[in-house]
Amino acid sequence: MPLPILTSPDGKPLGDSVLLAVYAPFGSDETLSQFPDNQTLTAATHPLVTALKQVALAGTHVVALVDRVDDFTWLVDIPAGSTVATITSRWKQDMSSARNLAGFLAEAYQRHPKAALVLALEGHGAGYLPEIDRRRQTPSRVTDGGKFEWHFSDTDAAPVLPGGFPILPGGFPILPGGFPILPTNHMPLSTWGIGRALELARTQGAPRPAVIHFNNCFNMSVELLHTVAPHADYATGYINYNFFTSGSAYPAVFQALKAKGKATPRELATWFAQQNHAQLLLKTHHPTVAGMVELARMEGIATGVDKLSDAMRIALQSLVGAARQALVDVLRTAILKAQQYDSEPGWELEAPDQLTDLYSLAAVLATDAKAYPTIQTAAQELAKLLAGIKQYGDNDTPWLDETGQIRWDFSAQTLAMNIFLPDPLRTGQWDWRSPYYVDNNPTPPPLQPGVIEFLKVTGWVDFLVEYHKDVPFKSFHVGMIPPFPAFNAKYDGPRGITPPECGSPRKPWPLGGIARRLVDFLSRHGDRT
Repeated sequence: MPLPILTSPDGKPLGDSVLLAVYAPFGSDETLSQFPDNQTLTAATHPLVTALKQVALAGTHVVALVDRVDDFTWLVDIPAGSTVATITSRWKQDMSSARNLAGFLAEAYQRHPKAALVLALEGHGAGYLPEIDRRRQTPSRVTDGGKFEWHFSDTDAAPVLPGGFPILPGGFPILPGGFPILPTNHMPLSTWGIGRALELARTQGAPRPAVIHFNNCFNMSVELLHTVAPHADYATGYINYNFFTSGSAYPAVFQALKAKGKATPRELATWFAQQNHAQLLLKTHHPTVAGMVELARMEGIATGVDKLSDAMRIALQSLVGAARQALVDVLRTAILKAQQYDSEPGWELEAPDQLTDLYSLAAVLATDAKAYPTIQTAAQELAKLLAGIKQYGDNDTPWLDETGQIRWDFSAQTLAMNIFLPDPLRTGQWDWRSPYYVDNNPTPPPLQPGVIEFLKVTGWVDFLVEYHKDVPFKSFHVGMIPPFPAFNAKYDGPRGITPPECGSPRKPWPLGGIARRLVDFLSRHGDRT
């Protein structure tokens, strides 16, 4: 009996079957490794693997790479039509390496060379993440040869750490204003690294994935989607948090494919979002917002971002005094009114969270920037480019909020994907990623081995620099990737659960002499030529 297939819109088969390649880097997270309830003892008994057996039974080949805390990295191979998994140790892999993901995709495809490739990325996501070469993070570089010292405190009157620089896990960034502690919690592949992995996989014979499912948090991100666009056809992802369900939605996706016999990549990408939603709706209090995009659209979207960025920057540069401040107030208010996604302490989705919905911001500016026609026109054009990407959006109280007072309302149609917008309210408190984001043309030897094209081909960074031009730098927020909320199988009301992995509040850490360096850098960061 023929296996289910993917086809082009005109009905041409994309292969004789479908291969689901699943990359599961759980090795830095005990909750995901031992899900659920710290009861999973082996990779073979992990619920993700159990779910993937049902995917294979529905007629789709499955190859997965599963890395867990204090365990080997396991290659899982389940042929279509079977539930028998061959699980082989691959020792301990560096799951944050682009070459590791590339090699996995190449081997998965070698096992099923006539299948259409579908990739699912599990674990943690954070939207934009820089690629940082930690080998170049030395005490001398991070202190500019001892010219300045780092201060860590909740007040500006912070003591200097012994030796003038911190010897702390995570290393020492050298970029102007760089944060000295890189996240060691759940650090996934960088944005550049994912794109590089897909590029390398193709050089090793693997095809473009027909669909990428970013089954994690914040990765419906314009920076990430633009980066992977040259190497895949469709992407499904979640703009805010996506609750970890350990693959429980996957069997229904591929059972639907089996029932229909064939589907387009667009249909399959849509099913990923729909079935994820169905799983979370069963328990209530797991509000998520999903998007699906044909990646060929990303070039036009990036052009739209560039036009809006240029319009805002040029308008700001053309004004002085009270007139400039009036425009700053319009932009600041628009950002405040736009949909924000969680990146700061607490569960409220509002500024100063530093991930902003791009469609929401464009829609607000299209209405509120009437006094600035070039901005309004560019915003209207960008809004049109982003229409139709949102797949669903809930309006519910998240179980993570113990007060029961917070709602995540994703019901607006003008939602599509997030963009990194540090210090949105111009308070001088920046996200730890900011210096890597704004320094998109580092001088050699680079601390960033790769910088994503989105930061090179759009004027978004130039707008951010101009928007913050007169804002004194105060502090960086702690270098911490937001926690990945697990699926709460025991929800009994907002006060009945202590959220896993939430940790202590993430407070801003003021820095001493480094503040002057970031301000200097921002003030001299000119237009690109």
